[in-house]
Amino acid sequence: MNFPKILNNSIALRTTTLVLCVLTIILVAAGLWQMKYVKDTISDDLQWQTSRSLAGATKIIDNRLLNIETAVNTAAMYAETAAQNKQTAKRLLEGIVATSNDITAATILYKENFFPEEGKYFAPTVAKDNKNNLSYHEIGGEKFNFYYLENDSNWVYTHKTNKPYWSLPFVAISTKRTMVSYSVPLHDKSGDIFAVLCASLDLAWVERVINEAKPYDFAKVSILSRDAKFIYHPIKKHIMTANAINIAKAQQNNKSVEITNKMLQWQRGVDTMFAPLLSTDMEGDSIEYSQAKQEKLIIYYSPIERVKWSINYTIPYNKLMEHPIQMSKNMLFILFAVLFILAIVMYIVIRAQIWPLKQLEKSARHIAKGNFDVKFPIIKTQDEIRHLRDSFSYMQTSLLQHIQQLQNTTASKAAIERELSIASNIQMAMIPKQNPPFPERNDIDICGLLTPAKQVGGDLFDYFIRDEKLFFCIGDVSGKGVPASIVMAVTTTLFHSIAAHEANPERIMTILNDTMTTNNEANMFVTLFIGVLDLPTGRLRFCNAGHNAPILIGHTKGFLPIEPNIPIGVMPGWEYKMQDTLIDPDTVIFVYTDGLTEATNEENKLFGEKRMMDSIKLNESPKSVLDKMTENVKQFVGQAEQSDDLTMLAIQYKKKLANIRMQKSITISNDVEKISHLSDFVENVCNEIDFDTALTMQMNLALEEAVANVVNYAYPKGIKGNINIEAKCSDERLKFTITDNGVPFDPTKKEDVDTTLSVEERPIGGLGIFLVRQLMDSINYERIDGKNVLTLIKKLHNNE
Repeated sequence: MNFPKILNNSIALRTTTLVLCVLTIILVAAGLWQMKYVKDTISDDLQWQTSRSLAGATKIIDNRLLNIETAVNTAAMYAETAAQNKQTAKRLLEGIVATSNDITAATILYKENFFPEEGKYFAPTVAKDNKNNLSYHEIGGEKFNFYYLENDSNWVYTHKTNKPYWSLPFVAISTKRTMVSYSVPLHDKSGDIFAVLCASLDLAWVERVINEAKPYDFAKVSILSRDAKFIYHPIKKHIMTANAINIAKAQQNNKSVEITNKMLQWQRGVDTMFAPLLSTDMEGDSIEYSQAKQEKLIIYYSPIERVKWSINYTIPYNKLMEHPIQMSKNMLFILFAVLFILAIVMYIVIRAQIWPLKQLEKSARHIAKGNFDVKFPIIKTQDEIRHLRDSFSYMQTSLLQHIQQLQNTTASKAAIERELSIASNIQMAMIPKQNPPFPERNDIDICGLLTPAKQVGGDLFDYFIRDEKLFFCIGDVSGKGVPASIVMAVTTTLFHSIAAHEANPERIMTILNDTMTTNNEANMFVTLFIGVLDLPTGRLRFCNAGHNAPILIGHTKGFLPIEPNIPIGVMPGWEYKMQDTLIDPDTVIFVYTDGLTEATNEENKLFGEKRMMDSIKLNESPKSVLDKMTENVKQFVGQAEQSDDLTMLAIQYKKKLANIRMQKSITISNDVEKISHLSDFVENVCNEIDFDTALTMQMNLALEEAVANVVNYAYPKGIKGNINIEAKCSDERLKFTITDNGVPFDPTKKEDVDTTLSVEERPIGGLGIFLVRQLMDSINYERIDGKNVLTLIKKLHNNE
């Protein structure tokens, strides 16, 4: 089930879901706050209740022990006289045991041989059983007596300190019950101790007191004696046998050791710790620890100073929080139940409210299918739905009025689409497509690519060869669409037209700028880079107009340093600067528009110059450079829509040094009469390479016309100078290089003569250079190191 899609298709369900989400957040936040409040309240109540219970139990035990002390101390006052006689001593013991509910047995421990007839050790004892029946027996005698030998025995301790004494808890031999005794010294008339009066207590009542006082049934109770043994413990086998410190250490629980030490120092406090979970038997008594499970415990402890005991209540945190947790579950159940019921009610109510919208939607669908006579539902309310119904009604009446206009618009749009398609075809036809572009040449390799962002675009590139020069340009028109395509077409046409008779890129750019700024009411401009590569020498002259810097790819790769200038079409009369550099053989000139570096992916990140440079590898052909760059851009952009036209042009200069099989030169002065000396020079050159007579005459005529131009125009009148003519022949071509020191003069700028005109209609001049163009395969002019250098080339295969 696609729930997001269902939400998008139902206002009632979407509104219900949003309201429920808000309500859920509010109610859950309130519930969490309430749960925290309950937990804090229970925690505070626990501390108060447990402290109160512990204090109450401690006070009860202390009071009962105090009562025993008072009773025994009072009896001791009489016993110092009564104990001198065996019969009165027995009645005294019976009175002590009979009159006290807490005293289980009473004994007088006499010093050695006090009654010789009774033996060395005499200790009469009166005890009562569970039914309060009294029995008399004597626990002394001639045999070994532990009361006198143990360091902590009643006789030893009381005799040494001459003070009343509470013994350590002990297990009675006869009853196996935990007991404790209170002893008081008895003095004779001389002040010497002749006996010790002992009262023994069964500690079962202590267990009852602390269990009755504990705040919760699940609280565990233990009493620790001063010798670290348990007087009472949930695990029965630990009572009077286990050492609390040893148990804590065996569990490797440092917190338990710390709390036990505090209890043995008779401190009062509360602590928390994690300890092994106690397992229980069938009757609910704790029997052993489960090391595999841990539980959080809250431990309250308090001392009974009188006997140096420490009582503690251990409360499992999870047990304590059972009710809050259950309450939280109940609250969540009620919350979700309420939300469920509320969702159903809200959905029904909202759906009923938006029912007219469903009817409007059905009517609108009929209108969309062309049924304009459909009736809209009657809505009596004055709310937004009524206004929407009225709007639909108005739309229904006005739609018929616009339908014809829409049909006309559709027809016009289709015509525009056809025209745009034609315009796109025309625009792409203006881009060079031949591959390879100059199959007859082995000194240049070019590959170009233009991908418009829309049906028509504003990027451009062009190239052609004239007079052994490669003229090329690349540009980017501001804006997109039809206006940009028109400016692109104008710019391309102007470049081709101007460069056909102008070889200086600075002049080409200036003329383009002046032309484009005229009547530029749309304020559109073009960033443009123009380059003129002299193929014989490898010299690149170029001019930039606000375009991206080209990249030279040879043994290394890097940007070509350029003057930025301003784009053409911005300001008339701008002085553009020409730059030049020498291109090494096999170097690739890579030019591009900002549609490459500013290609944007789905995360709105740019392709950038770094990725562009990383995509360029050394020693690759122009086509390979463009293919890899296109693939990398495609992978980077992904499914994102193309945001700008993407144009790239790669030019590889592949000039190879040819084997020179003949080389000759001659120097003449700039005198017209000296031109006749060229005939012998040309004839010798042509004879050496086996040119026939007709071809030799053609070479002679072309060279004479070219030198005549230099004589007439390179040197001002009256200035003498020399003209050097050098002939070189390789296996492929014959090249004449004419060099002079005159003023800059480019004969190739002269337009070709229109030979279709009559002699009277033709302008003066231009016929000589026209003949040279017709006779030679190429003509090339360069201004190098302050000299005019004119190169005439004749391919040898034409002679075959």
